[in-house]
Amino acid sequence: MTFKRTKNLLSVGNDAKTVKGLKKGILTGVMYLAPYDVSGYQVCPNATTGCSNACLYTSGMGTMSNVQKARINKTKWFFEDRESFMETLVKNIEVLVRKAERRGLIPAVRLNGTSDIAWEKIRCERNGVSYGSVIEAFNDIQFYDYTKVLGRKKALNLDNYHLTFSLAEDNDNDALKALREGYNVAVVMRIGRDDPKPEIWGGYPVVDGDETDVRFLDPDGGHVIALFAKADAVKDTTGFVREASEGFNQTIKLKVA
Repeated sequence: MTFKRTKNLLSVGNDAKTVKGLKKGILTGVMYLAPYDVSGYQVCPNATTGCSNACLYTSGMGTMSNVQKARINKTKWFFEDRESFMETLVKNIEVLVRKAERRGLIPAVRLNGTSDIAWEKIRCERNGVSYGSVIEAFNDIQFYDYTKVLGRKKALNLDNYHLTFSLAEDNDNDALKALREGYNVAVVMRIGRDDPKPEIWGGYPVVDGDETDVRFLDPDGGHVIALFAKADAVKDTTGFVREASEGFNQTIKLKVA
């Protein structure tokens, strides 16, 4: 095995993504793995050139080589010793819950900070009991993620797991299908940090996704979650970042359901 273990798999309330959630009374633990196949293992099955180039993996603390190495180690650990990885993750979530209780906050967990793993299919044990997933092991805690993968039926049947679909440069069909199926769809737009978000985009009402990262507080499905381009995304030329005046690629025909 070519990885080092760590006591802390979750980043808790100490990054730009989650600090805003504190104002809502939410203490979020986010897990950052090495995205797509950086570690030698694929954790983003529907990754595109655009999202890979724009990935926040190398923004903020991710610009530091030791942080990137730690994320690679965590990813290798997940694939090469799943049992001990999940055991540590369970302990980390229990610590998050206790910390939130001490501070009078509501705990929440985002496992795919820089990945797109179907956590609803990853089994674990907690207090000697086997569960179908860590989400089921903590059924009183809210989990949430972004995904580019449709058809995650088990995830959608978990009351404490909220998914937001992510638009890329080439998945307009899936995004439109996701909206019809009740998802919200996140769209990265070519607008400044302080620029107003459009009220309607692609025919759907818009929610400002930069006000907070806690997507489970968003209105029910059928909304576009607008995000301004960050880090390397501002240089995107693939079509991953969309113009605020645009809409979905209407030249793409919807797939027959």
